[in-house]
Amino acid sequence: MKYEGSISINATKDQILKLLDNPDQVAQCFPGIKSFSKEGEEYKVVGVTGIGFIKGEYRANVRFEKIDDNKRKIIAKGTGMNSNVDIDAIAEALDGKINYSADVKVAGVLASVGARLMGSAVEKIINDLFNCIKERVIK
Repeated sequence: MKYEGSISINATKDQILKLLDNPDQVAQCFPGIKSFSKEGEEYKVVGVTGIGFIKGEYRANVRFEKIDDNKRKIIAKGTGMNSNVDIDAIAEALDGKINYSADVKVAGVLASVGARLMGSAVEKIINDLFNCIKERVIK
């Protein structure tokens, strides 16, 4: 599933990048975050989330990469609730705006929920992530 969007933000590109380059700040926007720790080049995340009636704990390995001067990539591979989820998200910082795209692959119990329910739930999680990033930038 692919998702794209943009969020207007009253901040400069440099202010946005300052937050995007701080994994500890970005991680606080992950759904239901319980713990976040660095191990080598990756971060280990534990949280709680749900889609529809399926709720539970997830564990993910997350990497943050700089693509170019304006773009950052977040790569997450997670497991939980008898499912696997892979997310590749790109955030592009511009003056006054964040453009984002995410490619999400789901397998297991969560995938069986059905594309319609799954699609809207994942879209909400992605939107919540970037809205949280917006709020942290303007603080």
